[in-house]
Amino acid sequence: MNNIELNAMQEKCSQLEKKIWEDYYEENAIGEPIVDGIVNIEKYLSSKYKILWILKEPYDEEDGSGGGWHFCKDFLSKDDLYYKFGRSRNTWHPIIYVSYGILNDFIKWEGMDYIRDDPSMAEIIKQIAVINVKKLPGLTRTYDYSTISEAYRKHKEVLHLQLKTYNPDIIIGGSTLNLFLEDLEISQDKMINYGCVNYYIKNSKLFISAYHPGQTQVTRDL
Repeated sequence: MNNIELNAMQEKCSQLEKKIWEDYYEENAIGEPIVDGIVNIEKYLSSKYKILWILKEPYDEEDGSGGGWHFCKDFLSKDDLYYKFGRSRNTWHPIIYVSYGILNDFIKWEGMDYIRDDPSMAEIIKQIAVINVKKLPGLTRTYDYSTISEAYRKHKEVLHLQLKTYNPDIIIGGSTLNLFLEDLEISQDKMINYGCVNYYIKNSKLFISAYHPGQTQVTRDL
């Protein structure tokens, strides 16, 4: 990666963030949009594999109000990230383990330390991109999935622009990828099952449909 490539991506991301705000802003919404994307552009572009996680919605105040901040710059790019997760720790720990394994020679679960014993593992977050389908503040759990599918329907143009701009090698959907499949021209019945995930390779990109990382249906090592 050279400075020209870095500067070009920084400019693209800056313009995209403005578009995200304009696309998601609603005059009468309880909260304001929470912009997301690449956590650290330089580290992301320098990674052996560019990983993008697609989640449902960001958390903020208990009543869903708030927002108006940047998911990456104001949260995920902070130092001592492990200690800032709070109640969202159950969501972020699996993301850390999976991303850390992929970007460290595919080390397996049994070969890794527990994050609590090595909090520096959380720094791997700075090498990935994270987007939410619904970018308005959500509660700590999404019980009504229709709000997520409706957000996708309304904002899929900007969501797919994020995918195109970030150009990841690996896309992991946490109970979200099924929303994108038709527009990606990937047939659900063509997805290949492997353990507790389904995957598909298209144009040299690996699409993984997984449980939401905060789920409790399968064990963390799986």
